[in-house]
Amino acid sequence: MTRMICRTTPALAAFLGILLSGCVVIPVSSPRGPTPGPAPASATCARPHEAAAAEARVLAQVNGLRAARGLGRLSPSSRLRQVAQAHACDNAARGSYSHTGSDGATLQTRLHRYGYAPRRAAENTGYGFENDPDRLVAFWMNSPGHRANLLDPRVTEAALGLAQGARSAWVLELAVPR
Repeated sequence: MTRMICRTTPALAAFLGILLSGCVVIPVSSPRGPTPGPAPASATCARPHEAAAAEARVLAQVNGLRAARGLGRLSPSSRLRQVAQAHACDNAARGSYSHTGSDGATLQTRLHRYGYAPRRAAENTGYGFENDPDRLVAFWMNSPGHRANLLDPRVTEAALGLAQGARSAWVLELAVPR
């Protein structure tokens, strides 16, 4: 199984030989070998009080966009929320919206670390958009790779992580469990 992960460099895309709408397609199957270590210390922070409302707003908007296209609704997932929140904290601590953790962890590694076994998974990140989930969703819808993740008919669950640093760090995890 493969999934698009956005935000790569042209050199990496050229090395891998695969570039699709600015997103690299990588495997998402469970990692082989030892269980990934614990999350870095920067992956722990207080979830802002507005995070629950922001998550509800993002999911409502995304589900509205999906419904308009005849796609199924995304259900919130507490396990995905752990993954999203930890990565949002890590990104906020670094002033980043990277898909790679400060410890080098990929989405696949982070999902495995928190005990989520996906058949398919995707991640959208954002940096800034202070208290404005509507602008964030509009930004994602105007990006081909992020839009494809939001409108992927095969994902069934989602969760939003939000952390405060110099600017807001947002992480939306979308997946379907095994």
